[in-house]
Amino acid sequence: MIGRLHHRERAEAVALHPHRGKAPPPGLKPRVIAEVAMGGALGALARHGLTQAIPASATGFPWNTFTVNMLGCLAMGVLTSYLLGGRPHPWVRPLAVTGYLGGFTTFSHLMDGVYTLGDHGRPALSVAYPVASVVLGWAAIAVGLVLGRRIPRHGSREAG
Repeated sequence: MIGRLHHRERAEAVALHPHRGKAPPPGLKPRVIAEVAMGGALGALARHGLTQAIPASATGFPWNTFTVNMLGCLAMGVLTSYLLGGRPHPWVRPLAVTGYLGGFTTFSHLMDGVYTLGDHGRPALSVAYPVASVVLGWAAIAVGLVLGRRIPRHGSREAG
């Protein structure tokens, strides 16, 4: 499993930085900062809207945060697979992955849910919630990777 992850990271570096197969030197680039900020703002707004739309559970289980994080994992898998399959526009990763999905998903809300469940006398749910989030999040990413491979790419044989 670790070898496959390392291969994925190397393939992603080649796809995103085709000139040398490695990331450019670190540095603050105003365009990238703007893309991350715009994506983060849009992702946070989407998260807020979706969490407000999902009603509270009688058991106290934070279905709204759980749902947002699972959707984010699925989207991460689709985007990662799609990005590895071709030459994406340079703004896709900072805007969509780092910005949007970073603003959309939330580890801090997950931890807040764990604390709240435990504090309200639901210790079993306070353990089940993060376990389910990690296990089902991993499964959502795996499903997203499969779905992302099926997206036709411009100029590929599959698209025609």
